[in-house]
Amino acid sequence: MNLFKIVQKRTNKRKQKERPYQDAGAVLLFVFLLPYVISCLWGHVGKEAESFSSHKQEENNLDTGYTVILSGDWGTRTITMKDYLIRRLASVMPQEEEGIVYEEEALKAQAVLLRTELLGLMQDDGQQTDKTIVVQNDMNGYDLPTTVNKDVLEQYEQAVVITDGIILVYDGEPVKAAYFAVSNGQTRNGAYPYLKSVECRQDILASDFQSEAVFHKPDFERLATEILKVSEKTPDWEEMDFFYDDAGYVSEVTMGTASCSGETFRHAFGLNSACFEAEWRGENVVFHVKGVGHGFGMSQYGANQRALQGETFDEILNAFFFETELVKIE
Repeated sequence: MNLFKIVQKRTNKRKQKERPYQDAGAVLLFVFLLPYVISCLWGHVGKEAESFSSHKQEENNLDTGYTVILSGDWGTRTITMKDYLIRRLASVMPQEEEGIVYEEEALKAQAVLLRTELLGLMQDDGQQTDKTIVVQNDMNGYDLPTTVNKDVLEQYEQAVVITDGIILVYDGEPVKAAYFAVSNGQTRNGAYPYLKSVECRQDILASDFQSEAVFHKPDFERLATEILKVSEKTPDWEEMDFFYDDAGYVSEVTMGTASCSGETFRHAFGLNSACFEAEWRGENVVFHVKGVGHGFGMSQYGANQRALQGETFDEILNAFFFETELVKIE
């Protein structure tokens, strides 16, 4: 892998030789014809240059040199990594819902994480040489959401093309590219040194920052029994304990000697995140929830807010993943 360096392209302009004019008539003729000549000549050259640039860009695209094989009970699909990333980006950062508009730099940051995720899979499977990545049970990487229009699709494609081949690494290895929708106001400390808690105060402005889930007690007891495998016949569920991490997410749920992780618990109950409090209200159990997602890595809402404030995709990634660097794949 080569370290990623931002190189500013330069355009060379040929110097125009000065030509003497023999008389004022020639000068006037030149002045009147100049706009027409420039329009015709420059327009033609511009189109050819644009076509050539587009061709070279596709020819040199690193993402198209990798193949993604989607595999599942439904069979297999083969697609280039570039096309997979565009489709996957449309899936994890959908903009069809009213009021959701992602900034270009936020989309680029997410594209880098998705590419990093893929390269991590390839290394885990020992496929460093054949440039083929197998992804299990992910039709989201093949079928575009039906509501994606042409303009939005172009935004996803641009984010992938501009970040072509770029991944995020720590000590030379692809990071665990964690991301989620909305934090509870800060991200969580993870098992890796680059996953440290980051303040995301702006996330409280998200429309889905707070949510509530209500369960009738018999339904709650049935689900809780299945998850925790409680052996008592009539446990006192109000004695259930919730243990929180430093960021305010439930890390463990216990009932007597039985326990499960906060993530297992919240998925079983369909809660938006593991940042929740339970309230026993009459015959119901009410969960008050903050945030959307597991809370590790990059908050997509937070990334978008940073982009709105002028941060670039590399600055966004550096804010959420400590002591990491961007490199280009070979």
